[in-house]
Amino acid sequence: MNKKWIYCLLSLLCFSMFLTSCSTGRKPEETTEQTESIEGTETKSTLEERDPSQKRLNHYALNNETRGIKILGVRNLASQKQINCDWTGSGVEFRVNSQGGNMTFTAKATAPCYFRAYIDGEAWTNGGTLPYFTVTSEETEIVLRNIPEGEHTVRLIKVTGYTIARAELTGVKFYGNILGTAPAAKERYIEFVGDSICCGWGTIGAHQGAYTDQDGMLAYPYLVAEALNADYSITALSGQGLLMGNPGMTEGYLYPSPLREKKAEYGFSRKPDTVVVNIGTNDYGYREQYGITAETFYQSYLSFLRTLKQKNGENCRIVCIYNTMNDTWANSIKQAVSDVGGVTAGIHLLEFSRAASGHPTISEHADYASVLEGFLRDLPDAPEEVENAQGMFVRWTELFPC
Repeated sequence: MNKKWIYCLLSLLCFSMFLTSCSTGRKPEETTEQTESIEGTETKSTLEERDPSQKRLNHYALNNETRGIKILGVRNLASQKQINCDWTGSGVEFRVNSQGGNMTFTAKATAPCYFRAYIDGEAWTNGGTLPYFTVTSEETEIVLRNIPEGEHTVRLIKVTGYTIARAELTGVKFYGNILGTAPAAKERYIEFVGDSICCGWGTIGAHQGAYTDQDGMLAYPYLVAEALNADYSITALSGQGLLMGNPGMTEGYLYPSPLREKKAEYGFSRKPDTVVVNIGTNDYGYREQYGITAETFYQSYLSFLRTLKQKNGENCRIVCIYNTMNDTWANSIKQAVSDVGGVTAGIHLLEFSRAASGHPTISEHADYASVLEGFLRDLPDAPEEVENAQGMFVRWTELFPC
């Protein structure tokens, strides 16, 4: 056989092998097809079109432009870089269409602090017994494991007090997508002003003053807000009062986050229906150290009530709580409430039973929540006069409607 025939046979053999590889080397579903777009021609994966169950990991930056996010804690603010979680109970809530798998948040704090997660209203513990996720001063990942498929409501909330740590949420990633419409603002909005009692200090832990000792979701403010289906702010400074602490509530109330910055005052764009004030415990406890007298506290409390009315509107109700941990200047508070107008100005007194030892326990917070919830529910329609356990009379019908 001459060389010419050999070359022909080799050429035919190579061409045959080429045809075989073209027909068997790529499966039909792995082919690409051309689709026309306004811009011109683009390539789409047919696998992606024909297999909608294929998971896609989506990354979302959390900031003031993130669609579909409701910021929890009305005073909680966002910037172009992050969502700040400073006050107790601040965080985010959003609806998702999950494809299953883990959901991972990125966060950072000025000091270690606890967050809680909720899926469809239920505490999410990753199958464990403790519901807490620790965030530190280093960038931290909060991983919620095995989120079920389907549509769900996700909540992530900082439960540690403000003066212990301020935190920032910067991103979240998961298989699925955030639904475009954020959960709606609730009809009712309650602001709780106070100190470590409102922050839930002593509800957990060894009660040594660490972040592991407080869970604001077990304290009466959050319990009442949930029971009344209300939006909330827990504007509380642990260890501080009206006349003591840095910055103290007299000044701190005027800013969205006074320990973060005081460049501009808070705008009070959304007015609360009710402000619940439980402050003065630390002023009383440190009265000798700071030279605070019943008269100076009275003047400060009177001025603070006027500030609350000025910032939140004349139609906002104010409920002044006292006696939770100590005498708390009871007579000074009563006098200030009376002098600013009392029930005719929509300002009401409510005496709590004193905690048995130190900060209220979980069960005592539950009792306080029950009392306050009933008090707030009954305000519009209660009888003209009701006598409480201490013999005080509260006129519940002389109210400005909210």
